[in-house]
Amino acid sequence: MDDVDLLICGLQARRPEERRRAVVKVGAAAADEPKAMHALLNALADTDGEVRHHAGEGLRNAGPAAGKVVPMLVKAFGTGERPVRIVAAHALRKIGPVAVKAVPALIEGLADSDGEIRRVAAAALAGIGPAAHKAVPTLIGLVADADTDIRWTACHALGAIGPKAVKSLPALIEAADDEHPDVRVVARTAVLKVRPAG
Repeated sequence: MDDVDLLICGLQARRPEERRRAVVKVGAAAADEPKAMHALLNALADTDGEVRHHAGEGLRNAGPAAGKVVPMLVKAFGTGERPVRIVAAHALRKIGPVAVKAVPALIEGLADSDGEIRRVAAAALAGIGPAAHKAVPTLIGLVADADTDIRWTACHALGAIGPKAVKSLPALIEAADDEHPDVRVVARTAVLKVRPAG
């Protein structure tokens, strides 16, 4: 049993504090160790929120190596139970642009009947950034969603996509007068990021 195996064993500890320490160390090894990457995937379902957070950070920090787990996360997002779908979307958000192959599944998630799935799908697209530009038409529709959190996240995602989301300017300008102050702020910020320079 090597050092990475010992760290992975630490993810099974009963005490959350021990699992938190272990997941940070496993995350540091993930870029070079496929088994560490898989252990982080499993840790995304931990009962402790800090462990889940550090597992997602470990996947994101693994950089291009994290691309290997994107297909598994896409499958989990598309077919898993609600909590699994939410955790998968958070992981895709943290992985960032390397998760570009998840964009089609996340676009489908934007049309889900469950508002939280729509919100986490939009957040994941924000994490992917400009490479998620194919989601712009669907995100534009969410800028007027009845749920404040979804409106906020859609505006944030469009801003993260940047100038490739220029077609969203009319919707973002309208959202800049939203009834909710947080939506107004994020919409105004998104307008500045989306508007072409010049």
